Amino acid sequence: MDNVIKTTQKPLQLWLEKIFRTINSHIKVIRLEVFVTYLLFFILSLVLVSIYNKSDLHLTLNKYHTGFFDWFFKYSTHLGDGAMFGVLVVIFFFINKRMSLVFGIGGLLTLLFTHFFKKIIFKGIPRPAEFLGVENLHIIDGVKMAFWNSFPSGHTMTAFAIFAILCIYFRRCVSQYLWITLAMIAGMSRVYLSQHFLLDIFVGSILGIVIAFISMSLFFPERKRVH
Repeated sequence: MDNVIKTTQKPLQLWLEKIFRTINSHIKVIRLEVFVTYLLFFILSLVLVSIYNKSDLHLTLNKYHTGFFDWFFKYSTHLGDGAMFGVLVVIFFFINKRMSLVFGIGGLLTLLFTHFFKKIIFKGIPRPAEFLGVENLHIIDGVKMAFWNSFPSGHTMTAFAIFAILCIYFRRCVSQYLWITLAMIAGMSRVYLSQHFLLDIFVGSILGIVIAFISMSLFFPERKRVH
């Protein structure tokens, strides 16, 4: 009986060790400054959502707006559109076919995660426009407001999944600064546009990064060089 247990444990242990090595190899290609940038975003978001209730926090953040940021976030929020996965699948099909598969799997996982959390586990949670009332918010002309299924932010999940994948692909490249910036812009746009609470994008960013590492690990185990 003991031999059977040991035999079962050995493949499981080897599998877990392989996963750990793979994730570790991907983490090592992220520049320190990029890691610190997200860590600061993580800590600040965690502190804010821990201290303040989401409605008071959102109303406070919603007070700060300008004409430029109205325009900027109205369009930059599309960085988190699910269609971005499709665009990257096509682009990388001509550059690196395995990366094309990575983006395809990343898009599928994002869709599954979004449906599972927003439509099953946390279905019906009101967004700021419903929870606080449109009349109490700064609303931008031309932006179609959503009212339900707030948690977590699917746009933020998509943006962080895409740009974290690009960070891993462009190993230690200065372009990683651009990718983390675009991911954070996409996430912040959801709060600025009152489509989500800060808590929604905070959790969405974490899930997006998890999706990125899963997607890359499936096709680049113990990655040494992608391109």
